[in-house]
Amino acid sequence: MDSPLNLRPRPPNSRGPQTIADFIRRVNAEPGGFRALNEEEVHRNVVAERNGIHEDVEMVTEQEADDDTKKPDIIAARHNIVMNLGQAIQFSSNFLDFISLLLSKEIPTQAAVSISPWLRSQVPIGSIGATQLDTPTPLTQSRVADNKLITIGKRLVALNEAADTALAAANRLRQEINSETKYWQEVLTVSQKSWSTARLPQEPHDMGVKFGFSNAAPMFKNNSVAPLKRADDGSVRLEYGRMGSRSERLQVTLLHDGEVIGRSALPRPLPDDAPLDDRVKEARNTIFAQELWHEINREGRTLHGHHVRLEQSAVTCALDSNRTISFELVGLEDQDPSSAPLPGDVDAETASITLHLLLSNAHRQNQLKRSERTAPNAVRGPPPPYNLLLPIITYYRHEKTLEDCTTFLAAFCAALRSAGIQSSFSMTECINKGPSPGAPPSEALMNILLHPSEVQFDLTITPAARLRILAKPSPIFGTRFSIYLLYPQSNHLASSFPPNQTDSVYENIKELVRYLSNAVPRALTMYYYPLVQEMRNPKNNNGEAAPPPAATTTSWIIHPDDLGLVDDDTETFGVRFAFASSHTHNDTPGDDAATEPELRVTGDYMDKDSKRVHNEWKWTAGSVSSGNGSLDEIVKHILANGPSSSSSAAVLSA
Repeated sequence: MDSPLNLRPRPPNSRGPQTIADFIRRVNAEPGGFRALNEEEVHRNVVAERNGIHEDVEMVTEQEADDDTKKPDIIAARHNIVMNLGQAIQFSSNFLDFISLLLSKEIPTQAAVSISPWLRSQVPIGSIGATQLDTPTPLTQSRVADNKLITIGKRLVALNEAADTALAAANRLRQEINSETKYWQEVLTVSQKSWSTARLPQEPHDMGVKFGFSNAAPMFKNNSVAPLKRADDGSVRLEYGRMGSRSERLQVTLLHDGEVIGRSALPRPLPDDAPLDDRVKEARNTIFAQELWHEINREGRTLHGHHVRLEQSAVTCALDSNRTISFELVGLEDQDPSSAPLPGDVDAETASITLHLLLSNAHRQNQLKRSERTAPNAVRGPPPPYNLLLPIITYYRHEKTLEDCTTFLAAFCAALRSAGIQSSFSMTECINKGPSPGAPPSEALMNILLHPSEVQFDLTITPAARLRILAKPSPIFGTRFSIYLLYPQSNHLASSFPPNQTDSVYENIKELVRYLSNAVPRALTMYYYPLVQEMRNPKNNNGEAAPPPAATTTSWIIHPDDLGLVDDDTETFGVRFAFASSHTHNDTPGDDAATEPELRVTGDYMDKDSKRVHNEWKWTAGSVSSGNGSLDEIVKHILANGPSSSSSAAVLSA
């Protein structure tokens, strides 16, 4: 046999310093260095060297002390390694002998080479083998069929499980395909209807739709994109974000003495299964209504002078002493479906549509401003409030003023006609000059909404006194009136009572009524003054001049204030004209109506007994069939019975 393995450890080096440099290094490594050396110990070492006793100066560290304590462990480890190697050699030799003896049944020549001499002397070659393990037995033969059935069953179970897994995967894939197909069909339908769809920048794996307006305020522009999430069934779930999922609209309400007389219509809420296109459209209408409500509140803070008040949940405006208009943002689910129609629903709906058109026009103006070139150093502050409420207020008050003016002129002319004066008026709307011929129709519509048309009234007081009244609307000053004389060369009012020459503007209907009330007596005076000339120079049937009767020698002149015809001697006899109108004027807007114009005529003349008679006549719009007679007959009667020269002196002496 081979010699046993002998592992000898490497002889350790001397623990003492080998050189002076090593000694200095070790001393410096000790705590204190050279300062910690003991003089007595050094002296003892020197004496020992002189006496021939050599002692190495050993600087033992803690690590070296630990190495000294571990020295016996290294020897024990050597013995353990040697013992384990011996056991491994023994085990491998036995295993080699067993395998070789087992193979000696089949290949004896090759197996005999690796069998140890000791085993060969103890056991004959080929004494054991492994061929009997594959030899069938009666027990194994009886289990062959069962094993085949078990194998087939196991395979069938595995195949069934695989088929179930494949079917489940196929069903899930089919559901995913159907869900994806349904999702993308709805997204494609929305895209085909001109809605802008794209992937969201923050969430690239999700689609989004833009339903707002690019020229809206920044806070509403940023909230006008909604993600298109896919639901479990494949339908599109529209997420509204900060806008909220509540459908809202702006509702306009008209009130008369605190009682509701009209409301704008609200659409029905969408069902839960509504198409995606309808839901996107509903989101657009909602954010438009929210922006409209926001802009109304902004403008309302600047219109306190127009009687606009901001309440807790509504904005109200007093149109006149009786009527009030209110604006409120309401949810579609809060409406009462059983509410009955009201007489003012059409006016409220008109105001609501007008507000939407004005906000759309404001968006268009924002787009035009963005396309304009601005200076680099231009200061850009917050945009001013849009004009939404002011055009509606101006339009309503203008219509109310025109209605009051028409009512007054109708009563004015009726009162004069009841006295036999051929008075009339006509009204014509002056269409504003629209935009350029190539401009879109929306600009023409906005021009009408923002600038109401002027209205022209042609008034005939007498055939020789004709006026033209022009009503001009103004958002700041309300409706103002301008008065012009028609045919000024032959107009009686040109000399007696012309309109304002420097400033022909009358601020309200009260000033207009005051001018017309003062113009009627002067127009009638100038109208009947030619009758005095006819009575002085009467003509017979042949057209020849006839001498006047002795009783009609009175000389008539125009009153110093142009308010009638009086005698030249005493100025106490004659006819005087006056026109009165009960007119109210308060601070409440729209309360400028005039009621019941009245023509008054007073006459002083002589009766048959040469006695003075004082009489008074009145005509109103409702006195057409009264027994006063015509004004022509009354004036002729008074002028024909004036005092003579002698009787006038007698009357004065009396």
